[in-house]
Amino acid sequence: MKENNKPSLLILCPCFNEMQTIESSIRTLLQTLKDLGNKDLINYSHSRILVIDDGSSDESWPILKNINAVESKLSCIKFSRNFGHQNALLAGLMNSEEEIVISIDIDLQDDVNVIEKMVKNYLDGFEIVYGVKKDRSVDGTAKNLLAKIFYAFLNVVGAEVIKNHADFRLLSRKAINTLKDYKEYNVFLRGVIPMLGYKNTIIEYNLGKRRHGSAKYSHKKSLGLALNGITSFSLIPLRLIFVMGSIVALLSIIITIYYLYQSIFNENIMPGWASTILPIYFLGSIQLIALGVISEYIGKLFLESKKRPNYTIEESLK
Repeated sequence: MKENNKPSLLILCPCFNEMQTIESSIRTLLQTLKDLGNKDLINYSHSRILVIDDGSSDESWPILKNINAVESKLSCIKFSRNFGHQNALLAGLMNSEEEIVISIDIDLQDDVNVIEKMVKNYLDGFEIVYGVKKDRSVDGTAKNLLAKIFYAFLNVVGAEVIKNHADFRLLSRKAINTLKDYKEYNVFLRGVIPMLGYKNTIIEYNLGKRRHGSAKYSHKKSLGLALNGITSFSLIPLRLIFVMGSIVALLSIIITIYYLYQSIFNENIMPGWASTILPIYFLGSIQLIALGVISEYIGKLFLESKKRPNYTIEESLK
């Protein structure tokens, strides 16, 4: 292998309760590293795989420790508890030294063959390379529908994200060093990284089926991530409250005029019922929505002000 002037590569894999897929996935990624070294695309001697165990409750960590004991190319970090997928990615990036880092979920539903294309794009001068799902039919109807709604709403509120991009991406050392300046507790990397502004490109791929087990990222977690993304990068929801309040005020005036007219010229109408009940329900629902949106933003400010760490590392294996 010729390694002069070639970049070192870290393949970063978040892991949560993936005991069924760890061994086969690491074998695949080790072979990927070796192939890239043989093709003279990376500095193989200084490249490795880093798995972040996000507080798994199964046998994931013992399996990782056993592989690490015999495989020098595998490093592992264990969180003290489950801190979430985004924080696992952040920990890997902050604990990396390599010139380029490619993040990919350890279930390897993302196409491993795209890693070579990402490295080539980096060698062509791109600092960020996004993996974008061209075909995500294996995700199922419900998840695809949620994704479409999520990206459509982000487009409406003006948040800058890459459509159909999850967290399969390449980041250069320059991009990672800039990312360190973003001190946020509510991490949403899909929104932060496009803000870095470096030269970037996308690579489309087809999402594959899981080799083992079932997906650990539930609809509830996906919804929570979507809500975090929307409220972290846009003030539009707050401004919508003003618009909704203005509409309600206008409708209230119209209703008042209408029932005032009916009470004067229509003797058969029951006085006071509709003009009292309808505005109460209507205004009450708007107020609850407004309070919910405002509470979400206040909650974020509360968490950010505490400056708590994003994660706690319990054990680290080099």
